[in-house]
Amino acid sequence: MRVVTRKQHLDFEAAQAAPLQAGKRLRVPSDLDALAALVTLNPAHGAFVDTLDILIRSTFRMTTLRRSLTLLPNLTDLILIAPRIRSSSALHGVYLPQLQYFRTDLPHVILVNFLTVHPAIVDLDLVGNGEHGGALQCPLQTVNLGGVRNLHGPAPCVVLLASQGLVRLTMQLDGSASSSSVPLRTIAPPLFDLHTLILDIQDDDFDILESIAIACPRVRKLKLSEKALYKIQQNRRSQARRAYNNAYAWSKALKKLPELEELLLRTSTSLVRRPASWKDEHAVVTTWVNGRARMPSRAPLKPHPMLYHIGIWYGSGPFGGGCVTHWSKPSGTWERTVSILNAPAHLPFI
Repeated sequence: MRVVTRKQHLDFEAAQAAPLQAGKRLRVPSDLDALAALVTLNPAHGAFVDTLDILIRSTFRMTTLRRSLTLLPNLTDLILIAPRIRSSSALHGVYLPQLQYFRTDLPHVILVNFLTVHPAIVDLDLVGNGEHGGALQCPLQTVNLGGVRNLHGPAPCVVLLASQGLVRLTMQLDGSASSSSVPLRTIAPPLFDLHTLILDIQDDDFDILESIAIACPRVRKLKLSEKALYKIQQNRRSQARRAYNNAYAWSKALKKLPELEELLLRTSTSLVRRPASWKDEHAVVTTWVNGRARMPSRAPLKPHPMLYHIGIWYGSGPFGGGCVTHWSKPSGTWERTVSILNAPAHLPFI
């Protein structure tokens, strides 16, 4: 007969008395140990959890992680940020039949088998720089991600993983990537269902809108964030030729996205002579929208057919600053709805 110690009895009683929680946040290895013990002693707790947020920067036992996950059969949302995990078997044998949202910084080679057995994932967020230990291309390109509708990750990877049915795509640049235009042009066939595109761009991505029009011709919401890639910019001229500095050419390029409704742009360039000037900003925004008629007396301006909201954070740096301005067209006339000078770095720009 098995002998139950007093400590085991007390642990069991505590597990039975603990309140059920649908969401769990783990920040240190002892949190993971406690979760494993709880769901082992009382499976009802494991069945009740649908959201698990793990952010542990120190080392911990992979067996504890695997045991905990396998005892959470109804988990739908999983965040797994653990920079110390490098074992290819970290998620071996883990199957979460209800998983829909997955955010992780694990090396992509570790994720191949896990993502293969989880085709129901709809929202996939790959945190990191896309380096694959010497591999030329992302290991995940062999995985069928046809069920994913929202994909977020490093540009060299996500362009290989993007598939038909995708509705939202976020592409990040790192120090090894020189442009978003080049990766975008490798997407084939075009993503006709995509309505939201969020891109890091270089200050000299001069044909970025043309590349977007080829890859995502029906995009409705577009956010472009100029990214300072210092490794590359050391050999650059300090004043790059930004596409949006030529308002007329930018207007023409915007019209290649006929279904575009919202445009957000963050840039370090000043864009206007007088920061926060209503007149200067209005001139830029209306030129972007309307372009320029060659013969004003005969040919009226042809505005963009769908664009109704433009947000610009210009003159910004890594620590904020600059000016945030939002313009909308609620009743046929463009109006400034937001103006923030010397914007703080933490300001949401959405």
